[in-house]
Amino acid sequence: MRRNYQWHKDGIVDQLELTRQTAFHEAGHAAAIHLENKQKNLPSIYFSINSRRPEHSDDRLYARIDDGRLVGNLAKSTLTEMTGDPDSSDTYSFQQACEADIINFFAGPLAEAKYVSIRDNEIFNINLLTPHAIIHYGGKSDINEVMSYMDFLITSPKQREAKLNALFAEAFLFVQKPGNWKSITALAHYILNNPQEIINCEQAIEVLEGQHPYANIPWL
Repeated sequence: MRRNYQWHKDGIVDQLELTRQTAFHEAGHAAAIHLENKQKNLPSIYFSINSRRPEHSDDRLYARIDDGRLVGNLAKSTLTEMTGDPDSSDTYSFQQACEADIINFFAGPLAEAKYVSIRDNEIFNINLLTPHAIIHYGGKSDINEVMSYMDFLITSPKQREAKLNALFAEAFLFVQKPGNWKSITALAHYILNNPQEIINCEQAIEVLEGQHPYANIPWL
C-alpha cells in the first residue's frame, strides 16, 4: 500500500506518530478482512501484514497488507459456490464479495482517522468525513481501488455515489464498534512491537480474536 503523507523530515515526533498511524491503518484493514467477513458469513481469505521496521529515529514504519481480497483471490470452486456461475459478475453473492472488499479498503484509513481524532482530542464523526477524504489518512491507493470496484459494479453515477456513501458508512460503523476498535488497537500495538517483517494470518487472527496478551492491553 502506497502512502501519501505530507510530513517534515526534521520532525522526529512526526515520524513516530506516522509510524503509529501506519500501524492503526493496517490493523484496520486486517480487522475488517477477518472480523467483518466473518460476521457476514463470507469465506475466510488469507492475508499477511508485511512491515519494515524504522532503522533510525527519524524514519517511520513501512507496512502493507498482502492478499486479503475476496474478489480475485477466491479459488474458482469457491466462487462457483458463491455465485452458482463462475462466469457471472452480477449475482448477489458476487456483489457481496465486492462490497466486502470495498468496506475492507475503507476500514484502514478510517481506523487511522479514528486514532488521530482520539490522539488530538477531536470528534470522530462521519459527518466530518467523505469517502474521498481518506486520502488524508494514507488512503490514496485505497480510494483508487474502491473506485475501480465501483466503476465495475455500477454504471449509473448517481447510484454509484449512493452505494459508495452507504459502504463508507458501513465501514465507519465497523471501526466505531467498541469490540472491533479494541481488536484494531490490540493488533496495531502488536504490529508496532513485533520485530517480524511478516505477520502471518494466523498470528493476526489470534490477536483480533482476543487470544493473545496484546488483546488485554489498555486501549484507546
